[in-house]
Amino acid sequence: MIKDSIVRKLWLATSLLVLLTLGLATVTQVWLLKNTYYRQQVKTILDGTTEVANSVGQDNTPEVITDRLEGLANGLRARVFLVNESGQIIYASSEGTGWPRGMMHGMGGPGYGFGARSMFGQVDMEQILAGKSVITQGHHPMFDMDMITVAVPVRQNKKVVGAVLVSAALQSIDANLRALQGVSVYSLLGGLLLATGLSWLLSRSISRPLLKMNKVARAMAQGDYTNRIDMTRHDEIGMLAQSLNTLSKELNDKINLLRQIDETRRDFVASVSHELRTPLTIIQGYTEALLDEVVETPEKKEEYLHSILEETLRLRRLVNDLLDLRQIETGQVKLNKQAVDLADLFSAVLQKMEGLFREKQVDLKLALPEKPVVAEVDPDRIGQVLINLVDNALRATPGGGRILVKLMVSDNEITVKVTDSGPGIPKEEQKLIWHKFYKIDKSRSRSGGGTGLGLAIVKQLVEIHGGRITLDSQPGQGTTFSFTLPMQPGAAPKYHQE
Repeated sequence: MIKDSIVRKLWLATSLLVLLTLGLATVTQVWLLKNTYYRQQVKTILDGTTEVANSVGQDNTPEVITDRLEGLANGLRARVFLVNESGQIIYASSEGTGWPRGMMHGMGGPGYGFGARSMFGQVDMEQILAGKSVITQGHHPMFDMDMITVAVPVRQNKKVVGAVLVSAALQSIDANLRALQGVSVYSLLGGLLLATGLSWLLSRSISRPLLKMNKVARAMAQGDYTNRIDMTRHDEIGMLAQSLNTLSKELNDKINLLRQIDETRRDFVASVSHELRTPLTIIQGYTEALLDEVVETPEKKEEYLHSILEETLRLRRLVNDLLDLRQIETGQVKLNKQAVDLADLFSAVLQKMEGLFREKQVDLKLALPEKPVVAEVDPDRIGQVLINLVDNALRATPGGGRILVKLMVSDNEITVKVTDSGPGIPKEEQKLIWHKFYKIDKSRSRSGGGTGLGLAIVKQLVEIHGGRITLDSQPGQGTTFSFTLPMQPGAAPKYHQE
């Protein structure tokens, strides 16, 4: 166990708090019990003595007096005396007095010859004979023990003719009280043991999840973000565990994202380096050949210069594509949106590419609806999307093939399809073509000097216009790229399509 663990601290603090609380409660309970118990015993004796005194005052025949007084003595387990108005004892209960049981004289006659004043020195007989009940506590010289004495006057015709005195030993009362106090003390010890055990279990229940959290936190500090805390508690500790799990998951996701970004950056640098190496190597080789004058004919020299120009233009396209992609990804592209008739825009863009189609002997067809198709777009960027898609289609289509560009309108959006008659794209590569610098194996499909960035740029340009782009391709059956654009509000929504 940890030297200063929270389990030990919480257990000790809880145990001391319980001990202090139960100790104070027990002391208070014992004190209240003592006072309450004494009051109850005195009240019981007083009530019983008063009842017997009233009974004797109504009927003072020897039989009634004996029956009442002996019953009171047995019920209270006390000594009972009857004194006359002269203060002489005329009756004493049989138990423990040493006197013969029974009445020796009547209420008005002399008694045993013993005066109550001499036997009960602490009792004020004048108050009793004056009609007042008296309660005293102290050492009784006759019985040589501490006793409670209760004296109640006996009245006949509203006149005090004597008194009933009851002396109960405090020893028996104290014994009962100690038994009750012992129960309180045992309850204290039992409660303390129970509270100590429960506090230990409580401390353990709090510390265990904290130890689990510490384990997960240490693992996170060492770079392991896969650990989780399995906990179903719904209290503050459960909330803390859930927060730690969420933190671990988010850190793991962010670390993986950073790793992917770093890996993408390395791949990007490698791809750019690869793309730059080939044209630079060609330019260097042809330039050195020209400088060394190893070219013998003007025709060969012109061929070298054309190759250098072509590779220079290729480098320029690559740089432009990289700049475009960077601006798009960082949100630096500001679209100059305006209401544009896409039919006119597409016709103008494809007209500029007619020379390329003629050179490769590929047939180009543009299918447009009869009415204008107006959309709120940036014409330069949408023209760039169309050029990239058509250029890819042209590279994939062999001589004598065909490319179809079709513009369609539905209820809520505009769809543009570019279909070629090339070899198609293998299914396993269709998800990869949107990646930067990804090129399909030229031996199986496309050829030419593309940068591998065109489709990545196209996808993001379409998406920032609020559209989407999809691919449909089957090997040997050509490829169709489709992208959508939102329609300008208020434009005619429906056209008849062939």
